Amino acid sequence: MKKTLVLFAMVFAASFVFAQGNISNVEQTGNENKAGVTQIGATNSSLVVQNNDLNEVEVAQEGAGNLNEMQATGGNNLVKVAQVGDLNNSVTLITEANNTVNSSQAGNNNVTRQELNTASSTTTSIQEGDNNKTVQTQNGLGNNSIFSQTVGNGNISTQDQNGENSNIAVDQLGDNNNTTVIQSGLSNNVAARQEGNGNNMAVSQNGNNNFAGGENEVLLDQFGDDNSATLVQEGDLNASAIFQTGNDNEAINSQQGGTNNSIINQAGGTNTATVTQSDN
Repeated sequence: MKKTLVLFAMVFAASFVFAQGNISNVEQTGNENKAGVTQIGATNSSLVVQNNDLNEVEVAQEGAGNLNEMQATGGNNLVKVAQVGDLNNSVTLITEANNTVNSSQAGNNNVTRQELNTASSTTTSIQEGDNNKTVQTQNGLGNNSIFSQTVGNGNISTQDQNGENSNIAVDQLGDNNNTTVIQSGLSNNVAARQEGNGNNMAVSQNGNNNFAGGENEVLLDQFGDDNSATLVQEGDLNASAIFQTGNDNEAINSQQGGTNNSIINQAGGTNTATVTQSDN
């Protein structure tokens, strides 16, 4: 009887470890494939690789310490990732055109990284919780778009676009948020908004005829205390708008090129505004 109990305990322990450390690897070759991965538990990991066009993948993870990596080497694919829990990590790598990537995280210490080395692709990342980090990169010509929203404290959102006809929209709600947007190319759009205390915002555009509703127009909104906004535009026909509401805000606008415009609106005490314009 003792041997039977010991054997049962060993089997139960092995099953418990397996349940807490599941691994899923999916690889699809061909067109119009669909993959769905659902993991519930801690320390799970998921890898999905799709090598052709018109594929769809949905990954759902719930628990702490989950990891997900999605790789797509084809075009016109759809990627959806949802993670609920702590210490989750989602990585998506796209190398072809006309793809759509969505990622949503809820919990603490989550990290999302999306790299789209392609043209005319769309990426979206939404995070809710504390100490989240979002990194989004797009390289390629065409109508690219980036949207990032973080809700919570200590979030960092970083975007980087290299191409033309691109769009970036960043919305952060909470304290100690940091937003960095870098655009290189023509006809780019930027719209960023922060609500909370101690937020930082930095936007850099390098190219001609960038716009957000107008020629090289960048709209930046901040609501709260101790916020700072830095805008650097290099190129021709630039226009900028910075709106701040709260105390101890700082706005810096640097424009290089011809036919520049700058609008800074501050409401509150001890605010500072600096504008530098050059026609060459």
